[in-house]
Amino acid sequence: MDFFTQFDLTQITILVIFGGVFAGIISEKLDKTIIVLIAACIILLGGFLGFEEAIHAIDFDTITLLMGMMLVVETLREVKLFDYLAIKLGIMTKGNPLFIFLFIGIATAVFSAFLDNVTTVLIIAPLMISLVKGIGLPPKIFVLSVIFLSNIGGAATLIGDPPNILIGSQVPSLTFASFLQYMSVPVIISCVALYFYYRIRKGDVIRSRNDNFTWLFTSNLMLQDLKRQQKALTIHPKIFFRSALVLFIILLGFFTHAITHIEPSVIALLGATLMLIAFHRHLDIHHLFARVEWPTLLFFACLFVVVGAMEHAGILEILSHELVSLTQNLWVLIMIILWASAILSAIVDNIPFVAVMIPVLKELMKSEVFAGDPKIHLLWWALALGACFGGNGSMIGASANVVTCAIAKSRGVNIGFKEFAIEAIPVTLISIIISSVYLSILYIW
Repeated sequence: MDFFTQFDLTQITILVIFGGVFAGIISEKLDKTIIVLIAACIILLGGFLGFEEAIHAIDFDTITLLMGMMLVVETLREVKLFDYLAIKLGIMTKGNPLFIFLFIGIATAVFSAFLDNVTTVLIIAPLMISLVKGIGLPPKIFVLSVIFLSNIGGAATLIGDPPNILIGSQVPSLTFASFLQYMSVPVIISCVALYFYYRIRKGDVIRSRNDNFTWLFTSNLMLQDLKRQQKALTIHPKIFFRSALVLFIILLGFFTHAITHIEPSVIALLGATLMLIAFHRHLDIHHLFARVEWPTLLFFACLFVVVGAMEHAGILEILSHELVSLTQNLWVLIMIILWASAILSAIVDNIPFVAVMIPVLKELMKSEVFAGDPKIHLLWWALALGACFGGNGSMIGASANVVTCAIAKSRGVNIGFKEFAIEAIPVTLISIIISSVYLSILYIW
């Protein structure tokens, strides 16, 4: 039977609306939040979902988790903690190109695992450009490494990247600990592979220059400037203690979810509340709340309405049956999900794709072919790895890519779309091949 003949007029209309969302996001003529808001309004006005059904379709766990972590991050940014850490990182590198690439790269990956990627690159990218320009080296490859490592590092935890937040919020069995357990291995291996890849390709740039007097003089001037900035940015020890304590409570809550059964969204909201209490004297609460990414939260809410209409109309059930009909071999299906999500995430925003695939995979797991298979959970990790690592595939593959390139351009470092792709495609292929091998080993074991 031809694929499209399975759909009735209502289903085709909803598919056209969803296709329009993707096309609008790709065209970048309108902000993606406005695009999904228009789509949600059409669905409600067209009667494809009632208002109560639309409200029910919105996953408030995901939105609350995002909002809580945004408040935590913005509070720490407001008390200048991130600025201080960035300067300390710069001083630690001692102006050595190899240390800059290694230390800043590790910091990028770690920060991205616990902060959103855009916040990470806003902290790290300006520092990286200043350090590299300060010692007279071309900054492009260092800037690109920040982008790649932010997307790779963000895959490691439930809160590191929006696709993971979506998956973790809608699949209760996937806890913070399970994300670390299954995702940290390919993330670490991919980071190490990226380091050696660029050490081989760009060894003439990413190397120590301790034997070069001119370079030593220039790097010493830069380090003196960083130390002056550190002295000017005085942060009371109480700020460090309170920040560390609240972050410890948040992480402890995430890790003990399986025991306490407190939802990650509640933990994030509690953490945000504790942060606000701890630093209420240092904050302008109205200014802080204004900096929360409300358009992003609205984007998620409207996207859930669109996906809810697809689920209500039975489209996702048809898609899951089509996936089953492609193959009855679970390993082949895992590879299809991994590579398809990577390719699509490089072309368009990975969030709409993941939002649709979650209910599709849920339906697929109920099918007679795969129900009860002990390895079926690998499909979730294939989706997460493909969506997060695939974001490196192009300049528009992830928000961090766009933001970092804009920061670089404002500082005189222009990275073109083609130039980005030439560097990004090999890195993406390496990480997806590593993921393929890793998932294959888990499947065999």
